[in-house]
Amino acid sequence: MKPIILSAFILLFLFSCSKDEAPDAIPESINISGKLLAPNNQDPIVNARVSAMQNNILKAETTTDAQGNFTIALEKGEYTLNLAKGLFTTQKQIVVEQETTLDNYKIDTLPNIGVITGSFDNIESVLYGIGLVNPITNEPLFDIIDGITTNKNSHISNQAHLHGLNKSSDLESRNPILDPNVSFSYTDLMSDPTLLASYDILFINCSSHSDNPTYEQNLMDYVNNGGFLYVTDWSSSLLNTVTNNDTDYLSFYTPRRSGQSLSTTATILDGNLSAWLLLNFGISINDTVFIDEFLGSWQVVDSYDPTTTISWLNGVVDYRDNNNVTVTENKDLAFTFLLGQGAVFYSSFHTENDEFDFTTTDRIMEYLVFEMTAIE
Repeated sequence: MKPIILSAFILLFLFSCSKDEAPDAIPESINISGKLLAPNNQDPIVNARVSAMQNNILKAETTTDAQGNFTIALEKGEYTLNLAKGLFTTQKQIVVEQETTLDNYKIDTLPNIGVITGSFDNIESVLYGIGLVNPITNEPLFDIIDGITTNKNSHISNQAHLHGLNKSSDLESRNPILDPNVSFSYTDLMSDPTLLASYDILFINCSSHSDNPTYEQNLMDYVNNGGFLYVTDWSSSLLNTVTNNDTDYLSFYTPRRSGQSLSTTATILDGNLSAWLLLNFGISINDTVFIDEFLGSWQVVDSYDPTTTISWLNGVVDYRDNNNVTVTENKDLAFTFLLGQGAVFYSSFHTENDEFDFTTTDRIMEYLVFEMTAIE
């Protein structure tokens, strides 16, 4: 009888201990959904990083999809929600109590941006269109620096840059809001490393540049030290030092400015770009896009290093060889590569004008404006 009583006591003791030491229930995870938009509060931001923080500790992280949507699983509590696409960010305080769809959030913290005007390309119009604008004064939230063409209307007589625009009225629709708004010029900026370093992103529109080793070295130092540089078409000569005279990253075709095609149906080489264009704007059917914004003589990229450089688009184009014979060939058309702590974006095509309505090419450039500061 005693052994039976003893056994029962042991079982009761073990049961009591196991009950007292049972682990706490796993806290319930609650799905919180939202959407991230560009500063214009309209265009979705794809592949943005969404981080939930408590007391500066990362609790959960996710990314937005092609339509800017995200869902993140959190326990009940208060969080700081950081949403970032490269240098473009916003931050919100949220209280998680039950499954919720948040209000749409838009990017409201911007990097310091400088734009150098060019002979034709007008990336400043795209920046304005995506919402980099003071909503009260309608002034751009970026610096516009007078380029080497003195002013943006100086190309009216330059037929090489007309790009299919045959009437002067097409060129007179420029918005004075996008005129230069700082006192210093292109030459002041390019010769002053300290002034260059004041910008997080520098956009250099297409224009004709003579070789200048000082400017080229200053630009290379600017990117190495964390700057992000946008350069298109005829401004490619500014990348001589960056590319080690066509040795690193990409090489430019000789003869220079030998591109002839005014348009191409290009294959999109990045799935996020293709999905973003298709789902939000009905562009990029079958992962292709029609680009018709080349100059009459544009700078062809001969080759690039795929181990260091991202190619975004590839299309069949015509260009002239050294014997002035027309060559028809597939060529890559837009690129991004890391350099030091920064990055460079280069494109053989560019924006068409500075109207605020987006063309297909403008949409591509919009995507790449955000993407160029987010590549890793």
